[in-house]
Amino acid sequence: MIILKPSWISHNGMPIFSIDIHPDGTRLATGGQGRDSGLVMLWNTAAVLDENSENDENVPKMLCQVDSHLASVNCVRWSHSGKFLASGGDDKIIMVWTLSKYPNSGNIVFGTKNIVNIETWKCMFTLRSHSGDILDLAWSPHDSYLASCSVDNTIIIWDAKKFPSIHKVLSGHTGLVKGVSWDPIGKYISSQSDDKTLRIWRTSDWKTDTIVTTPFKDCGGNTSVLRHSWSPDGQYLVSAHAMNNNGPVAKVIERDGWTYEKDYVGHRKAVNCVRFSNSIMERKVGKKNHHMCLCAVGSRDTNVSVWQTGLKRPVVVLESLFQGPVLDLSWSTNGLNLYACSYDGTIAILIFDPKDIGKALSNQDKNIIFEKMYGISPLERHNNNLLIENPAILKMNGIQQSEVREVDPKKEIKQPSPNVIKPLPPILKKQIETRTSDGRRRITPIFIPPTPDNAEEINVLPFSSSSECKSQVVVERVNNIIEPNISNSCSNFSQESQTPTIIDSTIPRSTPTSVLQISPTRGESKKRPEPVALISNLFSTKKIKFNNLEDNDISSDVRPNFGQTAMQKRKFTISNICTDRVVVENDKCKTINGTISKMKVYSNNLVAWEKVFSSSVVKYCTNKTLSLIVVALNDCTIHVIGSKNGSLICPPYVLSSLVTSISSNNHYLLCMTQNSLSVWNIYKQECVLHEEKLNTLVCSNKNKPVNVQKCMLTENGTSIITLTTGKSYMFSISAKCWMMIGDSGDSIYSNSSQKNKHIGLNKTSGKYPLSVMQAYSSKYKSNLDFKDTEGISELCSKSFLEQQMSAALALESDKEYRYWLMTYVSFLIEREDNDRLRYLCQDLLGVSHGYSSHKKVETVIGMSKHELLREVLGIIAGSRSTQRLFTEFHDQLQQMS
Repeated sequence: MIILKPSWISHNGMPIFSIDIHPDGTRLATGGQGRDSGLVMLWNTAAVLDENSENDENVPKMLCQVDSHLASVNCVRWSHSGKFLASGGDDKIIMVWTLSKYPNSGNIVFGTKNIVNIETWKCMFTLRSHSGDILDLAWSPHDSYLASCSVDNTIIIWDAKKFPSIHKVLSGHTGLVKGVSWDPIGKYISSQSDDKTLRIWRTSDWKTDTIVTTPFKDCGGNTSVLRHSWSPDGQYLVSAHAMNNNGPVAKVIERDGWTYEKDYVGHRKAVNCVRFSNSIMERKVGKKNHHMCLCAVGSRDTNVSVWQTGLKRPVVVLESLFQGPVLDLSWSTNGLNLYACSYDGTIAILIFDPKDIGKALSNQDKNIIFEKMYGISPLERHNNNLLIENPAILKMNGIQQSEVREVDPKKEIKQPSPNVIKPLPPILKKQIETRTSDGRRRITPIFIPPTPDNAEEINVLPFSSSSECKSQVVVERVNNIIEPNISNSCSNFSQESQTPTIIDSTIPRSTPTSVLQISPTRGESKKRPEPVALISNLFSTKKIKFNNLEDNDISSDVRPNFGQTAMQKRKFTISNICTDRVVVENDKCKTINGTISKMKVYSNNLVAWEKVFSSSVVKYCTNKTLSLIVVALNDCTIHVIGSKNGSLICPPYVLSSLVTSISSNNHYLLCMTQNSLSVWNIYKQECVLHEEKLNTLVCSNKNKPVNVQKCMLTENGTSIITLTTGKSYMFSISAKCWMMIGDSGDSIYSNSSQKNKHIGLNKTSGKYPLSVMQAYSSKYKSNLDFKDTEGISELCSKSFLEQQMSAALALESDKEYRYWLMTYVSFLIEREDNDRLRYLCQDLLGVSHGYSSHKKVETVIGMSKHELLREVLGIIAGSRSTQRLFTEFHDQLQQMS
């Protein structure tokens, strides 16, 4: 072992309160007291560890000195990535520093004559919230959070991704909080205070998990800091100042049960700081290799002791290393170098030999150890703050991952890395200078992109004695005289505007979109060919629009805008339905008794059959299940025709008024007239719904103009209507009334964070009726200016999801019910609503006791509740906060199976 004490690392004789080594080992940060302010200094470790570099004048020793803190700096901590350096002190603020990518090296430190900064560090964020001195800082694994503790008795968790945003304030200590440390797994964060307690907080809900008090009852508040530390495997937490038999010790707290039966002893005064190395060492003891962790302990007695887990005696004890209390410790990444600082203003470096302490394990070997202990590797711990307690969860998660890979192994979602900076555009280094006809100079400006100050990778930048740089912009002079740019582009634009392109002048702009397009008049048909409207997929895509209703005429009928179009001559073609092509020619010929309309059905470009009607065809629909074509005529009749041979399946249905909308699905047929709605089972020739009046829907929307935006029929014969007010209704045959299944203009819908969850569903398939209707109603969303101060948005989201489940259940849409059920479960897990989750799981489980002959597995929309419960448990297993709920119902379900 080698001990180094470089005298040139100092704060001008003032105390050094904190020390930390950069993860790559190239920089050493110290924080402490300056002459009139707090001081943060960065040192080049090459000059510290290598004697030749130390004596080389071309190798800088000090890299940077910043004195932005108004009072003493009590703590400096590098982030795990090495990108940021956080410093906190008596001025109650935290500064987060980063190396400038384009530094102004060679600048002299303000107030000095010969101190030059080799590197330029910029304060990226200033964090203000503490009301007292800040004593300790700690970065979470993977730098997601930064924790700070203060004499104001609180710990603040800062969101490192959204600086200076505060994620949580931990309150509970009744004394000065002098130390904070993160569990390397990310499940816990610990804090030690002058209130003679060490608290362990859960990061899942930021609540207290355990309070350790017994080892600290006899401790006095005579330490400036209480910096404790977790072992790199997360199995041990070693506290600072504790007492055992009236002697100062560092208490070893085991993760399993939070027991504290072991101590690190030998110091004569209180322990100020404890620091574990981040490396797990492999050391041969006897004939076997053992995995051990290195722990350094610093005390007020100016001594430093180094321990290894599994050994009863310390590796080394250094007495009288300093002339003042040891305040902070830091280990290099390889676990061989220990840095310590003291109140006397000096530092010491202990360089160990691998023969004495062992060799550090690789990251791959550490991952294997973590997976054996916790079922999770360090690379995944930042996504899952809680550890797996039930082996069934590990098994289920493994099954889920394999299933996901089998679904589509080729499709991989590539998420952009948040740390990737786009390359800057090349800087144009040529400046063009021209002259106008009157002799004036004109210089074309060049774009100089801004230079970002946050560098992703920090390297030791080369330094030079010359700080001046010459401009690289080249001026190019053009002798040609530039004329004013007044071309005839305006006239060209006006000519194009005078001759706009007309797509179809026969269709007025105000005419609503309907299934049938209006043909040109006879006079216009002589000038140009008659247009043919190709209509495909009528049932799923076309709109049926109705006139507005007057507010004072509630009893009036819903009158469609088809009076004019039904009397005109039209020709249209329907393709890709049940046959190749169907051509309808209304008013084909005139007779004494009236006009005759003709229908031709083509198969393989040949006429398969023809049929005539005594009235104009106003509506069409097809039924692929029964191979039928349903035709609605202008004489208020409906003809059901076989698509293969054109035979009439049954006598025409006679309605009381003109058909405005018609659709068919599975065995059912829906017809909407001017004032009613009817549904038949055309396979059984039975009436399901007979002329149900639409006045109810008019009355419920009497304060708004009402138009029917969409009308459809589900596979089980349920009729659904969506109005332009954003409301969707279904008619329940069993309840004999209309039910509202959605309202996009409702305030609950508008303020729900889950309203866009149906985007992943198919909005064109009839198997997703709820999604299809909401795709139309979502066009009428209301944008409300709402400030959520009482959690109303969360309640709105919960109410919306419950409404979606009930609507899917009423529509007997099994796929949509399963989808919204799983979305609801995910929402409850995210909100940690375990009570409602337990109620939901209990409902799906059913009766779990009694005689087996009396037990009956219930179903919902033909789906087994137990199968749904298995899917729900699969989602619950993905969250560590609900694993006990998973264990409860997983065991019951296994017994019932």
